[in-house]
Amino acid sequence: MNAIPQTVKAPRLVFIDMARSIAILLMLEGHITGELLSSDYRALNTDWYVFWQHLHGYTSPLFFTISGIVFSYLLTSPKEEGSFWQNTRVQKGYRRVVELMIWGYLLQLHLKNLLSCMLDGSVYQTDWLMAFHVLQSIGVSICIILFLFGLSKWTKWPFYYWAFGGAFVMLLCNGFQEFYIKQQRELVSAGLQSSVVYRPAHWPKLIQNFFYGQYSDFSFIRFSGYTLFGAGMGHLLRTFERHAMRYGVAFVLVLLGYIFVRDAYYILWGLDFSLNFIGLQHENVQLCNKDALIGLGYVLMLIGVLIVVNRWIVFKDNLFLRMGQNTLLIYIVHVMLIYEGLLGVGLPLKAWSENFSPQQSWGLSALIIACFFLLVWAWTNRSKLFLSRK
Repeated sequence: MNAIPQTVKAPRLVFIDMARSIAILLMLEGHITGELLSSDYRALNTDWYVFWQHLHGYTSPLFFTISGIVFSYLLTSPKEEGSFWQNTRVQKGYRRVVELMIWGYLLQLHLKNLLSCMLDGSVYQTDWLMAFHVLQSIGVSICIILFLFGLSKWTKWPFYYWAFGGAFVMLLCNGFQEFYIKQQRELVSAGLQSSVVYRPAHWPKLIQNFFYGQYSDFSFIRFSGYTLFGAGMGHLLRTFERHAMRYGVAFVLVLLGYIFVRDAYYILWGLDFSLNFIGLQHENVQLCNKDALIGLGYVLMLIGVLIVVNRWIVFKDNLFLRMGQNTLLIYIVHVMLIYEGLLGVGLPLKAWSENFSPQQSWGLSALIIACFFLLVWAWTNRSKLFLSRK
């Protein structure tokens, strides 16, 4: 009698949730400590401060890369086979884009200041309302992922081809943009220009900030490359899901990340040489991507380490993992509390701005982060709490 074949259940990739939690906790600590730490301690430029600054400089690459991994991993689920528009994750993806864009611009409101301006008849400054920030940048990146996913359906090519290809194109675009920004700053410093020239030139500020404007610290040109690279990784993880937890995968990720960090200059120099040779550029433009490539290297090494941790330790549902599963909630609340987004009221961090020692800054950061753990616990158990009251 033939045995009935049993389906081997793919292991849950908890390391993805771990990476998300690490990213959001690093963001919280960095923003809180960054607001509070005295400028005297920054000026000392001690080893611990250099390490802290270096660490938080690569929080954004981790955040954007993990966002791409998670979205693509869900988007390419075998349960979602069918045409592009039949994929429920595509529909949810577009709804998420709208949600991120709305929240992104809402959080730049300051209703307290708006009400004050209305009462005293002063002018409410609207430039910051058009800023392009983290949520908008992730929203545009998801739009690009969905477009490339549609192309993969149309061409029948694997999605990770398009995702990694898109990430490479965005890396090139970022190199050109960073080179332009560097030139503009040099012209201003030399007194040859009174101010930098934003681009697209003569476009509305709202659109300029998408690319390079007055408030475009999170331009999608700069950060969508991470998200697209993460999307390619997410599809690979989905495609080879049963092999994702192998030590070999962790080793390859750590090794590749190490090469990116160690040899970023030589890799980009070689890319510049190739592009100059074929006539696509005439200067060493891509060397401006050095920090971006190093950031991606650190992300890959961290993911490789987390795969090993995931193999050694059996993780069950816990509050640490839930932090990573509720990043949008945490981000919205932290902007409202720390930067007085939307309502214009929050924690009195501005009154303490740059007045705290490292110990005081980290102590208050730990206290506020503990409150966020409590918030996530209450949010994820809201149905139980509501029913218990009844």
